[in-house]
Amino acid sequence: APGGNAGGGGNFGGGQGNFLIGQQPGISKTNALGINFSDQWGKKLQISGSYFFNNNNNINNERSNREYFLTGDSSQFYRENSLTDNNNYNHRVNMRIEYKIDSSNSLLFTPRLSFQKNNSFTSLSSDLSYPSGPTSQTTSTDRSFGNGYNFSGELLYRHAFASKRGRSMSVSVSSGLSRNSSDIYLESINRYFKGSAAFEDSLQQYTDQLNKGTRISTNIVYTEPVGKKGMLQFNFNPSWTINKADQQTFELDAADGKYSIFDDSLSNKLDNTYNTQNGGVSYRVGDRDNSFSVGLNYQHASLDGDQTFPYIARVSRSFSNVLPNLRFQRKLSPKSSIRIFYRSATNAPSVTQLQDVINIRNVLFPSVGNPNLSQDYTNNIIARYSFTNSAKRTSFFANLFLQNTQNYITNASYLITHDSAISSNIVLRQGARLTKPVNLDGYWSARSFFTFGMPLNFIKSNLNWNAGVSYSRIPGLIDNVQNLSNSYNYNIGAVIASNISEFVDFTVSYSANFNTVKNSIQPALNNHYFNHVASFQLNLLSKNGWLFQNDLNNQLYRGLTNGFNQDYWLWNMAVGKKFLKDQKGELRLSVFDLLKQNQAISRTATETYIEDVQNDVLQQYFMLTFTYKLRNFGSRARAANR
Repeated sequence: APGGNAGGGGNFGGGQGNFLIGQQPGISKTNALGINFSDQWGKKLQISGSYFFNNNNNINNERSNREYFLTGDSSQFYRENSLTDNNNYNHRVNMRIEYKIDSSNSLLFTPRLSFQKNNSFTSLSSDLSYPSGPTSQTTSTDRSFGNGYNFSGELLYRHAFASKRGRSMSVSVSSGLSRNSSDIYLESINRYFKGSAAFEDSLQQYTDQLNKGTRISTNIVYTEPVGKKGMLQFNFNPSWTINKADQQTFELDAADGKYSIFDDSLSNKLDNTYNTQNGGVSYRVGDRDNSFSVGLNYQHASLDGDQTFPYIARVSRSFSNVLPNLRFQRKLSPKSSIRIFYRSATNAPSVTQLQDVINIRNVLFPSVGNPNLSQDYTNNIIARYSFTNSAKRTSFFANLFLQNTQNYITNASYLITHDSAISSNIVLRQGARLTKPVNLDGYWSARSFFTFGMPLNFIKSNLNWNAGVSYSRIPGLIDNVQNLSNSYNYNIGAVIASNISEFVDFTVSYSANFNTVKNSIQPALNNHYFNHVASFQLNLLSKNGWLFQNDLNNQLYRGLTNGFNQDYWLWNMAVGKKFLKDQKGELRLSVFDLLKQNQAISRTATETYIEDVQNDVLQQYFMLTFTYKLRNFGSRARAANR
């Protein structure tokens, strides 16, 4: 299964989502097996569930170029080549059990359980440099062996009061348990340059990591009808989350060849507790076409961290927030409508971000946690306008998304200006860059999308125009100076989709993306880049069952770093024959990437750097498939299903 992913599963209670495996860079081999079950036991009990297993082996050869924003006039460049072999085993069980006690009461239980085992190997070579020359180089191997489990479940009770239509109450209790452990072996050889001199050091390290989490939450909701079309809702939602992180690091003892030298500077033990009390009221009025709702919640949260190693430290903070929400929907005419949503929310830092321990898996870019992190506060606005004229077969849709985050959890980056020893045999070398999560205000994101559709009767097709503008501002801290990374994207495209007949079908499309990245501390590094995708698809089917498919597209990238600007064609083709009664059977031969030009390229702009990445992808391969369609089960089956 080319392009498979180590992840698996989907929503509870069965369904296609439980058997889908997402995309990931590199070339994957996947073995997957799943089963769904659904049944009605009597008149009151309905049970459904699924079991899913997959084994995924992914090999990815990746190269990347990164340019850092600095506070001075100079630039810092990082190049990396890595080869990763990742082998993952995943088991997932989901269930949905619904018991209808009577016409006014019901219970719903949705448990989910997954087990995972992961083994990975990474070989990496990288170098860090200035325009004047290299400062450091490293080669390393990283072997990781991990396993863990995740359990979550929710029990929901719903009651509808017979005394008044619309009056109801629901009580839900949800919980979660997780445990993930890893054994990590790191070996690296590092070379450093100071003027004309050069020297080396090496590292052989073993890390034992253990992370455990427990979550319990309750949600109580009561609704009360007000007037003919109004509804008042009260809710109360307390939750408790406990995370425990334990990391122990050992250096290799050359005398006996064992990892027996304990390194307390790279070890840490932290217990983190995050509790919230959230309650509020909302009012909704209207019907399906025209409605308005507004609500206000008050949330009190406490964040407590207890570090017992390498030194005793305690962090205790509390937060109080008012969380408003609003929803407006109006049918402007029989052909048009508008919807507006507003929501606010908070997000707590992860236990990894809070853990005050240095990570040197890449000695050129060590990282450390921050036990003083606070939660962030986000406001989201979504607006949607739609217009549809069925008689003329025209349509227009406009979407707008806005987001602002206060106390945004971002990264601070610090240049190591001189060699700094953190243990007897671990030294952060001059020229390396240390990153640390911090809270900063000023995060903004805006995104718009517009589409207009109309018929092209002279070729029996439909034309859809689309366009959009997006903007993001990400704050960061570079050597104690705040940087604002501003990204702009302008896109436009068109699609012509045929509607000639069931025997002839074609699609022609084009999309262009114009991108600009600006940063506040070093405008000289502002960057413009462009990419487009042009494609043509043709499907032909004869009355006696012969079929032909052709898919040709061109992808172009300009404005990236050297070696990443590409212009290539991706050509897929298939021929086949439908046969058997009512042409229910189909035999098809397909070839993918006929020209052997497939590439995987991406650009990422962050608060501290711009990076171009290229990954291995599966190029030309052939596939022979047989498909048999089950369209119905006869009149008896249809009658039994009524």
